[in-house]
Amino acid sequence: MAEHQIIDVDGHVWEPDELWEQYLPPEFHDRRPRIVIDDRGTTRYRFEDKVIPPGTGPGAWAPEGMREASMHREGAVNAKLRLEDMDVEGIDVAVLYGAFGLGLHHFEDRPLVNAACRAYNDWLADYCSADPSRLKGTPALPLRWIDDSLDEAERCVRDLGFPSITVPCAIQARNPEDPENFPLYELAQDLDVPLGFHAGGARFANHRFVDNYAQLHVLEFPFNNMFAATTIVCSGLLERFPRLRVALLESGIGWVPFLFERCDEHWERRPDEFPGLTKAPSEYLAEGRLFVSTEGEAGIPQAIQQAGDHWIVWASDYPHWDSGFPDSVTHVTERDDIAETSKAAIFDANPKRLYGW
Repeated sequence: MAEHQIIDVDGHVWEPDELWEQYLPPEFHDRRPRIVIDDRGTTRYRFEDKVIPPGTGPGAWAPEGMREASMHREGAVNAKLRLEDMDVEGIDVAVLYGAFGLGLHHFEDRPLVNAACRAYNDWLADYCSADPSRLKGTPALPLRWIDDSLDEAERCVRDLGFPSITVPCAIQARNPEDPENFPLYELAQDLDVPLGFHAGGARFANHRFVDNYAQLHVLEFPFNNMFAATTIVCSGLLERFPRLRVALLESGIGWVPFLFERCDEHWERRPDEFPGLTKAPSEYLAEGRLFVSTEGEAGIPQAIQQAGDHWIVWASDYPHWDSGFPDSVTHVTERDDIAETSKAAIFDANPKRLYGW
């Protein structure tokens, strides 16, 4: 039995139809998000006259159906069942992200998107109320409109008790270092909560893959976070916001030593093109304000050897198709190639530093 806590920094819920029926104000019900069956018989979401994600063609996503890919356990919608599954795994605390909610920032109807974000966040807070000490929500935000996002993010942290702010690796055409985003980073510092950059939402490569979800998924998630890490660190954001903490989620960790070695090389040879930096990019990773999640891949020992264990946090990705449930914890705890001190850091000490607990 572990002597440390097991903290899951990236679990997921699924947005059922009744969420929108029960939590959206009545004036939005005729335009609410809906789960629909497409012409191949798979589940999708319909919103703003779009069926998403596409099941065929460029950027085809989850050909088995969105609900089927996202909800391999009923704990996705039932908090009591989730807590039972957490007990099976030995997970003490789970920080929760959405599925459809992660993409609400893509849509254009401002009042509707604001209402949908608020409805999702209220539903998630009620879901977490089954055991607030163990279930922790992260908000959907209307990120096209930064002022609206600030209001909702502050409400979610102050009133709903959410421990983090959620952002994609790019917001439409805005990279993480875009000054339009700066008020959100200032708010995160003021509230003493981190930013969780969740991979997948930027969709940089989706148009290049046609009817090939698996290959797109292989590439897009680590590419999203490599992009985010490069722009966050090399633009000087961590200098500009000295109390900001950042997590890069759902892409594995094997790319981290490679990327920071490459960033260091370019900084050394072309320092004038890194105007915001006062030290090598890898030194910002060493500071301990940038964290990256692992789901237990084989290369953890090599990553620790190259870059230390202070930046690695653990995630279950429950209840998605690629989650390791019911063995996602033991895939790490039972390994003899990872020191017990590193396991304690990954499962407990590092997440607590990330969230300021």
